[in-house]
Amino acid sequence: MNTLQTAGTFFARHFRRWKSWLLQSLLFSGYFAFIELFFHITEELEITARLFYPILFALPVGFLFSAIFSLFSTKINCILSTVVASFFGVWFLTQIIYSSVFMTYMEVNKVVMGGDVAKDFGTEMVDAIVSNIPKILAVALITAVFSLVLFLYLRPKKQSIVVSGASLIVCLLLHLFARGMLYIGEDGPFSPANMYLQHPRVLDNNVESFGVMSSLRLELYDMLFYHPEADDPSFETIDNNLLAPPDVTDPPSDDPVGSTNPDDPPVPVKLQNVIDINMDAMIAQETNKKLQAIHNYVNSQQGTYTNQYTGMFEGYNLIMICAESFTDHMIDPELTPTLYKLSTNGFVFNNFYGMFKSITTNGEYAFCTGLIPNTVGKTNDLKKNSTFLLSADKYLPYCMGNVFNDMGAFSAAYHNNTGSFYRRELTHPNMGYQLVRFMDGAYENGTFDPSRKLVFSTKNKKPNSDEEVAVQTLDDYLSNKDENGNVKQFTAYYMTYSGHHPYYGIDDKTHSKSPMAYVNRERVDKLNVSERLKTYLAANLEVEDMLTVIMKRLEEEGCLDNTVIVLTNDHYPYGLYDSEYRTLAGKSVSASFGIYENAFICYNAGMEKPIEIDTPCCTVDIIPTLLNLFGYEYDSRLLAGVDVLDPKTFHIAMLYNKSFVTDKIKFNASKNKVTYLVDKSTVSDAYVQACISYVQNKFEMSLQIIENDYYKVFYDNLAKQQSNG
Repeated sequence: MNTLQTAGTFFARHFRRWKSWLLQSLLFSGYFAFIELFFHITEELEITARLFYPILFALPVGFLFSAIFSLFSTKINCILSTVVASFFGVWFLTQIIYSSVFMTYMEVNKVVMGGDVAKDFGTEMVDAIVSNIPKILAVALITAVFSLVLFLYLRPKKQSIVVSGASLIVCLLLHLFARGMLYIGEDGPFSPANMYLQHPRVLDNNVESFGVMSSLRLELYDMLFYHPEADDPSFETIDNNLLAPPDVTDPPSDDPVGSTNPDDPPVPVKLQNVIDINMDAMIAQETNKKLQAIHNYVNSQQGTYTNQYTGMFEGYNLIMICAESFTDHMIDPELTPTLYKLSTNGFVFNNFYGMFKSITTNGEYAFCTGLIPNTVGKTNDLKKNSTFLLSADKYLPYCMGNVFNDMGAFSAAYHNNTGSFYRRELTHPNMGYQLVRFMDGAYENGTFDPSRKLVFSTKNKKPNSDEEVAVQTLDDYLSNKDENGNVKQFTAYYMTYSGHHPYYGIDDKTHSKSPMAYVNRERVDKLNVSERLKTYLAANLEVEDMLTVIMKRLEEEGCLDNTVIVLTNDHYPYGLYDSEYRTLAGKSVSASFGIYENAFICYNAGMEKPIEIDTPCCTVDIIPTLLNLFGYEYDSRLLAGVDVLDPKTFHIAMLYNKSFVTDKIKFNASKNKVTYLVDKSTVSDAYVQACISYVQNKFEMSLQIIENDYYKVFYDNLAKQQSNG
């Protein structure tokens, strides 16, 4: 009895001392769990069983901070606890505000872009803050309650190192419990357990599945401890027979496209778009295990086939337009007759998906390179906050500037913002464009010339006019003529700007928020839609006017029939409200796939009739499709996309978060969910897994190409083999 009394007295005495530590730990954990729940609900994220994970992972964080702060005096403990709670409250609000503007969550590496964001998106950020005042006040109230309870009620006492150590043990056990719970229930590559360990991570998927705090922790861990350059590439083995399309009968010989004169001597036909290189020799001679793994992957790929459209546009000119926040739902035969003409003629891709819902640099990179950007940065690239910028000192042979340079043609690129934003003054010359012009100057073959800057009638107001860019730049490439007065071959690339949000409504007084919408206001005034939607349409009429000017001038110069015009978007118009986008689309649009459906315009006036393509395709498929159409020799195994016009290859539309669409299924990666587009009984589980692995490999290969400057490695090996005979 005396022993029990002694133990009881010991426990009671120490519990009174430990009580404040335990309550503080529970208060911290409760604060983080509640704010995760608040975030999930206010962000209107889908309520599923995965909501359990953010709450579970919040619990050990409370014990962690309590363990650290309990080593200090009551006053310092309370101050530090309040500071930390306030910091995380601000981080949660930052994510809410950032997603209000950009429709995605902010990676840590975007913090270094704070100045550019404030300069170019300051108005939108201020408006997002104002519209989220109720949420800001709610988080402030939750944090204030936390602080008051800590200061006035708990007043946690300083603890010994033993108690602090015990708290750390509890923290570790809770974390291990949360990790263990990930393995219960779902399975597959995109189950919570596998997503937690996945590299590269997809932030939006992580936030929805694990919460804001865990996503931040995983990002910081990767930045400090994950060094991808030390890892061997991770490629998954696929049975290519599972993805092979059914046999396709070759087109009849009298097909108008690609037909030949029977009296001409036979021309050797290259069956595949694959460079003649001895991959086995490369593998055998390679001492770098990482490069050897990439060689093995490339060697395992079949590549795409040449087809009836191969070389169809050989010798033609090319104009590429990446249209800011463009959607094909704005195309109308009366409002946008030029866009309507281009979108209903030439090649018409009926099942195209723009891969991104926000962040221009990612969509632009995929469009220009045929590779998938890594949307989450790493420590060694922290200041290079996009894959596009990381590629600025890498060899990119399949960007159209370099391709046309190789053909002996002229190449130019244009954007009506400053060259420093997204560091295009570095990325665009590296794509091979001999002349690159911005609103703050021009770069011609490495030389900066401020006198050739683009100027606008709206002066310093942004976004400015796409049409005015076309007017100022057409002479750059159309005045370059041969001795017969014919325009020499060229390519021109435009990244537009006029259609950028905000879409507040057309301001008749200052028209400073949407200057191009004000210019075009009368053309949309009678439309029966909201003022914000009118603003969006009026601003995007600049793309229509730009194309009209370009088409007219091409016709005047006699080169319209031998010029190809290609246009797609950088991302979904996230500046519109969901209801406004549904109005524009005239139908319900799903957030998982519907918002990504868009246009890949590929127009040539010389084509007698439109050619409709129903194959699923996406942004990275544009470059390989163009390379084949222009008859350029390339290795299709080295691109994330494939030639959409090849009937003998597997086609898939991939999205930035590794979701995808094939002709048989849709896979939502963030929810690990398969939707069948055909009879489920005809689709094997092995097919689904092969598709998932295919997408994983394309993301991995895209990353490895840039990380290892693999194009240079590949072509250096090719040159060495050719020199050795």
